[in-house]
Amino acid sequence: MSCGELRLALAGCGGVVKRYRGAYAGIAGARVVAAVDANLAEAQAAASELGAGVASTDFADALRDEVDAVLISTPNHLHAEHATRALRAGKHVLLQKPMARTVAECEEILRARDASGKSLGLYMNLLDHPLFRDLRRLVEEGYLGRVALFSARLAHRGGLQWGGVGQNWRASRAQTGGGSFIQLGVHYQHLMRWLLGQTIVRSQAMGTNFACPHLEGDDLMLVQYQLSGGSLGEIQTSWCCQEEHVSLLGTKGSFHYRDNQRVEFFSECGPFEGEVLRMLGDGSLETMPQLLAPEWDDAANRFNQHRRFVENVLAGEAPEVSGEEGLEDVRVVEECYAQVEGARG
Repeated sequence: MSCGELRLALAGCGGVVKRYRGAYAGIAGARVVAAVDANLAEAQAAASELGAGVASTDFADALRDEVDAVLISTPNHLHAEHATRALRAGKHVLLQKPMARTVAECEEILRARDASGKSLGLYMNLLDHPLFRDLRRLVEEGYLGRVALFSARLAHRGGLQWGGVGQNWRASRAQTGGGSFIQLGVHYQHLMRWLLGQTIVRSQAMGTNFACPHLEGDDLMLVQYQLSGGSLGEIQTSWCCQEEHVSLLGTKGSFHYRDNQRVEFFSECGPFEGEVLRMLGDGSLETMPQLLAPEWDDAANRFNQHRRFVENVLAGEAPEVSGEEGLEDVRVVEECYAQVEGARG
């Protein structure tokens, strides 16, 4: 690694990666030197956009000597192979969620990290949003009182349009490790633990394929949680209907964020001055804000998870979301799927 510079390879350049790969053009200290994708045209487009000298379909090109770190955004079934190869080659790794399909694969990645001495971070895009930084402060500083309930829903209708197995990897239970819940639920499952500072001690799950018979996994799932501090939680995921929200209800206030734009909030406490929330002395919001989520490629956002990863590696600091956090989310996901399978008997 050259002084003050992190040279990166992108492993996976298309699909949702198009929304965030552009961040690397604006992150101080970051330089993309290789772009790798199963689709050569996508690798070439990313290389052209970011000024990388290598565009390839061969993952080995992400492990060249001139590469210091690899951003792995490949399908779930490739995470363990790609992350362990990168770590064993002496590269830092930022790995797209979920960490892997199973606990066993996550543990394999962690063993490779420990042997390499390199950094392993998980990319969780919800942490890009300054609003959730404010919400964590509201919880930690008691503005909601004791949080009793956490509720979240992440639902979109993508599953209704996707092709089946062989046409889209998300249709394959073997390639995803499940269905909508492993793909979507880990976002809010991690956020719940991060916001409340509590661990999950028990879960109960119901899942089904409701409207997407061409997909092998769940397109609808509901999971309820008991947390270590006494709070209860619920997360719903779907690939066949549309809505997103997160809510916290506490003994002194409540918070609701709907469809990534509208906030409803009240607290008995006040005032509060946050990153994006302003609360008056009577506990009401100064305005009812329309708070759009930041763009994933906004390198000027100091909470951008790609920027934070680069800054952490260059400073020799631990990543914001560790491999252990990724393992914990997959552990709970695995338990939930076991419950669903057991109920089918």
